Amino acid sequence: AGTITIDQMIPFTTTKADDEHFPVEVVNLSRNFILEAEEDPNNALHGGHFIIKHTPDIQQLIEGIEIVNFGQQGTLGRYPIHFHMCGSVEGSVVSKNVIKHSNQRGIVIHGTNNVTISDNVIYDIKGHGYFLEDGAEQYNRFYRNLATKIYPVVTLVDSGEMETDKQASAFWISNTMN
Repeated sequence: AGTITIDQMIPFTTTKADDEHFPVEVVNLSRNFILEAEEDPNNALHGGHFIIKHTPDIQQLIEGIEIVNFGQQGTLGRYPIHFHMCGSVEGSVVSKNVIKHSNQRGIVIHGTNNVTISDNVIYDIKGHGYFLEDGAEQYNRFYRNLATKIYPVVTLVDSGEMETDKQASAFWISNTMN
């Protein structure tokens, strides 16, 4: 309830790399409810997947989950959270989740409209973080989401070389109607 006045420039940003006694917690990477896929002994790039499929006009709530080792790199449609061809799902919410150590992407919206994606954390994944698959998706709302440690995939989905995950980004939103 007061004012702090700085009368000179701050010389540099202090991080743990600058001073090990000054680390700053930015985000909580754990949740009480955890979905963790076992390691696949035949393919280290294959984990679990969570798909919401063909559910028009049905509200979905995915909230407060920690998802670890999901996504199946190189396999179409196998992502940690994937809304697939649901049409309009007004009122659906994906919120306050953590997706970490994903093998392929983070939250994928495909052929689905009107989802609210808010307050999620995507950490240490391969492929795009928040991804609208076809560009035809509309009215999806993204608020206060974080993505960090995003890496390119090794194996692209076989789709005629149209996939872009070798230049992975935190947000891949190809339609401005979102």
